[in-house]
Amino acid sequence: MVWSFRRSLGGVIRGGEPILQDLSMEQRRAMWPPARPLEAKHLAHCKVIESREKMLELMPKNAICAETGIFRCDFSQLILDITQPRELHLIDINSEAIETAKRRFGPELEAGRVRVHQGDSSHVILNVPDQYFDWIYIDGDHNYEGVKKDLYAARIKIKSDGLIALNDYIYFAPSDFSKYGVVEAVNEFCLEDDFEIIYFALQGRMYNDVVLRRL
Repeated sequence: MVWSFRRSLGGVIRGGEPILQDLSMEQRRAMWPPARPLEAKHLAHCKVIESREKMLELMPKNAICAETGIFRCDFSQLILDITQPRELHLIDINSEAIETAKRRFGPELEAGRVRVHQGDSSHVILNVPDQYFDWIYIDGDHNYEGVKKDLYAARIKIKSDGLIALNDYIYFAPSDFSKYGVVEAVNEFCLEDDFEIIYFALQGRMYNDVVLRRL
């Protein structure tokens, strides 16, 4: 079930949906238990950095990488400009995003440097050979189950020293008044699959990024 606030400025309330502001603080806290806490070993090498653009400067260059959830392809452009990848795979379930990528990266597509894939991101990732990617950037479905699927697909398809980066490591999103599942999925993944956070990239509204590496 998706929970959202009643919005006073142009918001639409569909009949029968619960309204978060009508619940007590105790009810909301009970509905959203805290994420599982990480252990010291998962943060021992973590570096806090100022932005996800700075994060890109620290990612592998001339790499084979992927971005899931491309929207207008603005961050895709930054990946190309900053990391200079050998192959960049752009993945989105939305046809408009795919068409945007085709228009924006025509020469790179023709050269084979950029490749686009429409479909569920976890399914697309699972269709490439194992240990194919140097790193993968996950910014698709922000629900817990969606993030979990992308993480476990990425785990199989990155190289032994590969990296997994994720956008929106945030518990509740202030701009769209939505509960995200990224924190819970990431922490659980680190705990159960022995990954650590090596970069924590800040964002002005706390839509932070994290980069994961195998312990």
